[in-house]
Amino acid sequence: MRIAIITQVFGPTGGGQERWTFAFVQSLVARRHQVHVIVKKLRGSWEHLPITLHQVGVKSRSPFAFADAAQQVARQLACDIVHDMGDGWGGDLLHYHGGPYPLIAEHKLAALPPAARVGKKLLLRCLPSYRLRYSFAAEQIRRHHGIIVPLSRRQADGIRRLYNLPDERIRIVYNGVDVESFCPWLRAEYRKPMRKALKVDEATTVYLLAAFNFRLKGLSALKRAGEILARKGRKFRIIVLGGHLRRRWLHNWLGKEKAWLTFVGSVDDPRPYYAAADVYVHPTWYDSCSLAVLEALACGLPVITTAQNGASELMEDGKDGFVLDDPGDIAELADRMEQLSEEALRREMGEAARATALRHRFEDKVSQILDLYTECHATKRKAA
Repeated sequence: MRIAIITQVFGPTGGGQERWTFAFVQSLVARRHQVHVIVKKLRGSWEHLPITLHQVGVKSRSPFAFADAAQQVARQLACDIVHDMGDGWGGDLLHYHGGPYPLIAEHKLAALPPAARVGKKLLLRCLPSYRLRYSFAAEQIRRHHGIIVPLSRRQADGIRRLYNLPDERIRIVYNGVDVESFCPWLRAEYRKPMRKALKVDEATTVYLLAAFNFRLKGLSALKRAGEILARKGRKFRIIVLGGHLRRRWLHNWLGKEKAWLTFVGSVDDPRPYYAAADVYVHPTWYDSCSLAVLEALACGLPVITTAQNGASELMEDGKDGFVLDDPGDIAELADRMEQLSEEALRREMGEAARATALRHRFEDKVSQILDLYTECHATKRKAA
């Protein structure tokens, strides 16, 4: 097939959407499809891929500007399938990774302290930048007449509620993980040198979080849970990857950095950190289907996350980790972290975590998407 991929950012590094899209394009190429990528910004190296890149020179920050320009390019290409990763309109598949902005905004509000929510609601209603995002999300749904692909039941339910969409237009495809690249055997190569670099001995329980939006992904709750463990005299370290917040701003928000709390910043390859960790903790207020959670499961790490994370729908609470109902319940989070300071429980849950990941391989999800391509292509041919 001749396939056009629309995404604002393309490259092997970045957040979940960027890394998933890059891996997806690699898989399409391996399956001998002809791939065109319509993009605004490039990140990292892509030159080794036999694809055709169409970089759209849009100076405006408005999402409308990129969507309009991307649509023009897609029309000229006349591909069999136009696959929009959530940044354009008019494609055959609208593949929400984060989700429509109003859905994300609801959860961002919930993550704020109660006193701050009133002011934030006013900003969402009044500031032009926020109003623009809301109007873009509505226009995106209005213009799109193909299949909408959420990453979880929770995300699908939110989209139905916001836009009153019929079930036949929605196809849920969960994220998948490369179980060869992310595996328990990474520990043999990376665990000792990485823990040495982090100055952590084997008696210390290492909890890991990888995120960009720290507030939304529950870093504040994780820090407060850490304070509870510290008062109990537990020996542990919390390692935080990612984030595009300046360190000074972080300190003002979280307070002085604790000896047991380490910020690493953005990394191109998180695998050495999964190998060094004992538990992955993702107490998020919203995630369509966290790729980091799936990677951690594949590496044999028990995971603590919340029911607000679509990836939790793939887990079994108490078997491959813990699923918290309330992201704001600090006492429960600390209790689950404390339970997983026991090595025997970690080992048992880690084996179950790996088994969960094996049921959600990345290539199987690619095949599901390709089935949707076939469905879309057949519908278009019939209409023609």
